[in-house]
Order: sequence, then structure tokens, then C-alpha cells
Amino acid sequence: MLKLPLQFYDESGRILPPKWLYALSLMLCIDWIAFIFSLASRSQTSELLSFFYPNKASLGTALVASLPILMGLVLVSQRERLWKKGFVKWRRVVRPSIQLGCLLLLAVQFTYLIDHQWGFEFFVALRMVFCVFAFYAVWRSRHLRWMVEDWAVVDSSVSDKK
Repeated sequence: MLKLPLQFYDESGRILPPKWLYALSLMLCIDWIAFIFSLASRSQTSELLSFFYPNKASLGTALVASLPILMGLVLVSQRERLWKKGFVKWRRVVRPSIQLGCLLLLAVQFTYLIDHQWGFEFFVALRMVFCVFAFYAVWRSRHLRWMVEDWAVVDSSVSDKK
């Protein structure tokens, strides 16, 4: 009996990551997206970065804080390549890395609030609520839990070939 509807499985019968995981990860890595797009326009890089991040240290901390989420996103998106090369233990890191990234981003927002004497800013509040929601969604998701369990079957089939 299948745990999920058929559309959530790939051709090999493995559970695919949920679509919302990609969207959630990209929203949490919005600092990386802003950084990359600002680098794309070479003539206005410093102006764009100073507009979004007046304090250069805030950009650096936000980029470092979202690295675990970016790592989890890259691992999930490159799963087939990793399986073919025999790397199989990484699957246990996906959920905790995304959760760690959410907590780090939440800590960055709290640090920002402390530096600004707890003044209310809508964007900061929205990011904090989104980080809490993302942490909860990843923590409670049966789809992600079943996906990691299902990928354990891939672990045994890859290790048998070695």
C-alpha cells in the first residue's frame, strides 16, 4: 500500500520531495537570491546591496545563516547524482539542516530587533513568522519523514552494489 498518491513518486518508485519544500527553501534563501541578482547587474551591485542591506554585516550574517537551507536544497536536488556516486548517508541531514537554517535565520531577525531597540518593522515580523512556520512545517511533515525513510531503501540497494 502506498503512503502517498502516485504523483508523489518518481519512475523508480521513490518518494519525491514535496513541491512546497523547494518554494519554502527558496523563500528562506531570499538573501542569496538578492545577492546573486545584485551581482548580475555589475554597474549597480553596491547600490542594490546597500538598498536591501544598509549594514553590510547584516547581509553576511543572513547569507551564513541560510547556508544550511541552501545545503539541504542542493542535496535534495542532486539526489540522483549523489546516489549514483555512492553517497547515501546525506539523506539524514536534509531535515535537520533546513530546521537549523530556520533557527539561525530567526536568530538573525532577533539580533536585528535587538540592534534596533525592538522597533516594529513589518518585513522583519513577516520573516520571523515565516521562519517559525517553515520550521514547524519541516518538523511536522509526514511527507518529508516518509521521503527520508523511503530513501533508506535506496541506501541499502546502493550499498549492496558496492
